[in-house]
Amino acid sequence: MSMPVFARNPKEHAVFSSLDIAMSGGGSIGGTLIDILARTGVGSLTVIDPEDFAEENVGRHILTGDSVGKPKVEELARHVARINPDCRVTALKERFDASLLASRPDLIVSTADSFQAASLVNSYALREKIPAVFGGVWGEASVAEVVYVIPGETPCYECYGAFRRNVEVPHDARRYTDPNYDETRIPGQAGLWANILMVAGLQFQVILGLVGLRDTLRHPGTVWLMNISDPRCPFQPLALTVGEVKKGCAVCDQGCLEELLRENLGDSESARPFTFCPGEKMFEDTEESRKALAEMAKRGIFI
Repeated sequence: MSMPVFARNPKEHAVFSSLDIAMSGGGSIGGTLIDILARTGVGSLTVIDPEDFAEENVGRHILTGDSVGKPKVEELARHVARINPDCRVTALKERFDASLLASRPDLIVSTADSFQAASLVNSYALREKIPAVFGGVWGEASVAEVVYVIPGETPCYECYGAFRRNVEVPHDARRYTDPNYDETRIPGQAGLWANILMVAGLQFQVILGLVGLRDTLRHPGTVWLMNISDPRCPFQPLALTVGEVKKGCAVCDQGCLEELLRENLGDSESARPFTFCPGEKMFEDTEESRKALAEMAKRGIFI
């Protein structure tokens, strides 16, 4: 593309034009980040989202009413082409699955409103040693949350977000009408477009740090939180709060997995240490492993 388009960010364009980035989620935050990446000059994008663009999305999305009823990923691909036609976009109207990715991206970004999708992205990032960034909001887009993972160096997403497995997900009538409904998906919430812009901008600052263009990751913590508009939130309004996460979950810490097995299976032969690779089966399909899984299920233990 003609350099005048990127005349005000030539250094960033030089870096991003060589990057291949995968995006899980094309909603309000994901769509905004895709727009930001296109305007920065990203070279290749894979956009994964299973939904069509709805009328209720128009109020806080980079897309407009012309896209209502059409797949989000296809409309976002067209949006990117109008900004940066040199960007190669692969649009996949699917739920996130690692097998969808034809090649290993340089970075993966998750903004999907599904805990399951975030866990799958985390597993894939660890297995392939790809930096990952997770972004979302609390409440009515009133508090921004960004988590980044550098495999082998930082705690993973599950070290921070595993508590959400026990969070009660708000009721959504689609659970009764859609046979493929994701029980870990958060229904659409109220929230202003201006707040979404702040969340996406904050997440992009982490991306700039991961690609070496800004010194934004000098803080010791890997969780970025910002109180945008919640008067009850303990965080200082409109200020960045960086939180540290203790590494120690059964997904990225082999020792933790072994300890969990010993604790829940006792000293039986089934509890002996073994090598676990995220994304692969934890247990081989043998009679011994089936007994171990049954015992864990009786005790209410789920990994």
